[in-house]
Order: sequence, then structure tokens, then C-alpha cells
Amino acid sequence: MTEAHNLPSSHGALVPVSTQANDAHRHSVQRPAVFLAQLIASARRLPQARERRRAAPAEVIAAYQATIQRIRDLNAAEAK
Repeated sequence: MTEAHNLPSSHGALVPVSTQANDAHRHSVQRPAVFLAQLIASARRLPQARERRRAAPAEVIAAYQATIQRIRDLNAAEAK
């Protein structure tokens, strides 16, 4: 073998800064925290944030129909 194999690589390879173990640990800590917060909110009978953000079904249907109409209008304008 030559001594060239012991030299550092001349290639500019990218090396990840964080390891998968660190990423997995961070995500495993976040999941129980969210679940625990949900349990505490349920125990205290706090209103659910999701319910407060929901729109009425008629509003949602109108929003979707308006979006579909805008897309149709744009497609029609491009076809001309």
C-alpha cells in the first residue's frame, strides 16, 4: 500500500453536523410533551384549541368553491 491512503481526502464531501441519535432523541422528547399537554388540558376541562379554530361547514364549502372558481378563471385566461 502507498502512503496516499493515509492522507486526508481532497474531495469536498459534506458531513452531517447532527447525528441521527440526537435527532431521534429530540423527537422522542417532543412527542410525550405534546401528549402530556393534551392530558393536562383534558383533565382541567380546558376548551380544545382546534374547536375554536374551526369554521362553520358553510364557510368552508364557500371557501373551496371560491378557490375552484379562481382556478377555473385562471385556466380560462391562460387558454385564450
